[in-house]
Amino acid sequence: MGRFTLDGGEAEKDIERQLKVVTDEICKEIKDVESVLIYGGFGRGEGSVKKANNRYYPANDFDVYAITRKKADDDVLDEIARRVAEKLGSKGIPFKRFDKDWSFENNFYLDLKCLTLDELRRLFPMLRYYELRNASNVIYGNDVRNLIPDYKIDEIPIGEGIRILLNRMTHLVEYFSLNGKHNDVVLSFFCAKAYIDSCTALSFLSKRYFPSYKKRMEDFYANYEKDFPDLYEKLPDLNEKVKKYTLWKLNFNGEMPEKDAIKFWLQTRKDFIGVVKYFFSRFLNRKIETTEELSNAIINLGKDYYFPYAKYYLKNNFGINSYFLSEIARKLIPLRFKYLYFLRILKEKKIYPKIFLNKRSPDTIIFGSVPFILFAIDDNMRLVKENFDNGLGTLRKVYPTNAKNWEELSQDYADAYVLFYLMKIV
Repeated sequence: MGRFTLDGGEAEKDIERQLKVVTDEICKEIKDVESVLIYGGFGRGEGSVKKANNRYYPANDFDVYAITRKKADDDVLDEIARRVAEKLGSKGIPFKRFDKDWSFENNFYLDLKCLTLDELRRLFPMLRYYELRNASNVIYGNDVRNLIPDYKIDEIPIGEGIRILLNRMTHLVEYFSLNGKHNDVVLSFFCAKAYIDSCTALSFLSKRYFPSYKKRMEDFYANYEKDFPDLYEKLPDLNEKVKKYTLWKLNFNGEMPEKDAIKFWLQTRKDFIGVVKYFFSRFLNRKIETTEELSNAIINLGKDYYFPYAKYYLKNNFGINSYFLSEIARKLIPLRFKYLYFLRILKEKKIYPKIFLNKRSPDTIIFGSVPFILFAIDDNMRLVKENFDNGLGTLRKVYPTNAKNWEELSQDYADAYVLFYLMKIV
């Protein structure tokens, strides 16, 4: 096992070479870099690679933080990411329009964010920051991870599990194409990730989170029926599938885990929505059974979801520990997100003031459309008009779409998602 990959050897050397390109480009553009940290799979030493054309391609991306004294502008970070992709022989990913014809060889992406040393000391409890401290690698400069607050896993809000599930549900829409544009291996990879991160999210409910795919899988496999008896009744073989696809990812070699990628996608869609409904039922303490109920639950995520972040933001930045002020800050989060998203869409020469007419935050509305879109086609690939219309109507609240079919709607959804989440708000 190497620092970045399980198989080490040639793959490890090639990833080290690619990460040297990353740190060189960062330091060339940003002059006060104190440290560069990689987290996620490559930070844990569990990074997946695909061998092709006599080199090793990261499966998905590098998750990297540049730690600086002064804050680097997001446009600078995006330009560094573009240049790194180019130097590594990749197209990268566009910041305006999602490319469904996506491959590991052509669409490597450097997910580059910046934190100042001062910000590092004031981070609030999110899973990525927990892993940044406890399961990352220093690839340049000083080891500053001890500056990150040493949160325990039970201090991480359960809402982090929701964030993981909604991102994976998005990927099931993004990487599938009715017109056959998708890459079967890539689609299968993200189907497998949906199972793997079902386990990740559920570990928040069992209160046993391990910053390792393998350890999480082993714990889930052994304790699934005991920890989640209601879910076990509906999905009795979920732990078997989590084990199978976790091991497949950890030993990824470019082969597909199932022969038929579309059947695998349909299987994943069915199982995964069951996990999402179960998680929301536990989180909200009420039954979530229909697609409409799930969509409404996502859109109306409010106090239980945002309050912990607002509380720690005030505490860590201003030393304020007040329920009343935290509640005010929580209510302001959607307003800030609306404003930032409006500006982001405006940057793409689209004026869409309709964003401000919603009570809810644009991220929850975008996510609120995805259950409808995901199930706007049936198992025979025929349009389910009611779900299509509901998904279209929900997405239109925050994004200008005139989609006429599932392919267009899934593309517009992917574009709306990319515009919001590449703003690097957190």
